[in-house]
Amino acid sequence: MNTISVTSLFGHYEVKFISDIKATIERIVQENPSHLLIDSKIMNMYGDMFGNANKFTSKKTIAVFERNKSLDTVQSYIRFLLRHHVKKNHMVIVVGGGLVQDIGSFTSHILLRGIRWIFIPTTLLSMADSCIGSKSGINVGKYKNQVGSFHPPHAIYIDPQFLQTLPRDMILDGNGEIIKHAIISGGKTYDYLTKHLSNIQTNTTAARDVIFQSLLVKKKIVEEDEFDKGIRRLLNYGHTFGHAIEGYTKNSVPHGIAVTMGMDMANYISVQRGLLPQKEYKRMSGLLHQNIPIAKFPIKNIDTYMDFLSHDKKVIGNEVHALLCRGIGHVESIPVKLDKKLKGDVKAYVIAYPEIRSRALKNYAIKYKIAS
Repeated sequence: MNTISVTSLFGHYEVKFISDIKATIERIVQENPSHLLIDSKIMNMYGDMFGNANKFTSKKTIAVFERNKSLDTVQSYIRFLLRHHVKKNHMVIVVGGGLVQDIGSFTSHILLRGIRWIFIPTTLLSMADSCIGSKSGINVGKYKNQVGSFHPPHAIYIDPQFLQTLPRDMILDGNGEIIKHAIISGGKTYDYLTKHLSNIQTNTTAARDVIFQSLLVKKKIVEEDEFDKGIRRLLNYGHTFGHAIEGYTKNSVPHGIAVTMGMDMANYISVQRGLLPQKEYKRMSGLLHQNIPIAKFPIKNIDTYMDFLSHDKKVIGNEVHALLCRGIGHVESIPVKLDKKLKGDVKAYVIAYPEIRSRALKNYAIKYKIAS
């Protein structure tokens, strides 16, 4: 069984790749009074995996809508746990994707000044990216992740079988973060991850290997900078522009796809500012647009988009610490002024998007000999 050990200032924790979720949960529940927090769709589809529900001290399902990633939901869940007599030595078992993870992690951090939680990710994005690194983020109004905490899980259990029933958009959603790790890392990691992306849903061994390699990239970064003060900012590549896309579209564009679009926008701006050679931009753009199922860029009002951009957590004064790119394996945090020049770059990208996309997909098809 593949295992990744992550070093945290809160204590070490492990990511374990397993093939029997039911047995794993039954063992946890026998050892600890446990409260189950689970995606309602996962409960409907895989409820039999979680054994006898009566063994849990409490069970709470949550509908995965972005509006539920809120302080109101956190407060409601805290009241629920208190009604079920939660104690400091209890465990919260969180089953689902990133949204359920955020609710479970943040709640576990602030309740009783911190209780243990276990995460069982069920989406590609949460398996290959968000499950490690300690972070949680909760939305406030229309702005994403304005409050949050660092509170790593006690353990993480990954079973790739959940990927088999994911819709295509959710596979692309996870691919976006895997591609991000590939570009940040570069070299053999880039070649391996981008080569095997297409096998994730059909080959369990390939899925495990891709997720494992993707997490190794993140592990190295978060162990060096757990609290996002330096090198960890690289993991925000694509997020500055992607989060603004999510906000503008009221989350109709999924996170990982918005991040993919954000990476291409960041790369375009890098070209305009003389940082990224056009040849390198084209090389990445083909891969990125293969992961974007959106033919027409969803931004119409540039001023509104810039407002969302100005509320990014990385904005200091009139500058955003944007992640720009000098080439594969060379992403940098560079202060960019929220001025007319940036607005002009964004507008130029939006106008050029159809042509960029058409050329990128054509070049990608030629490179990989994909029939049109």
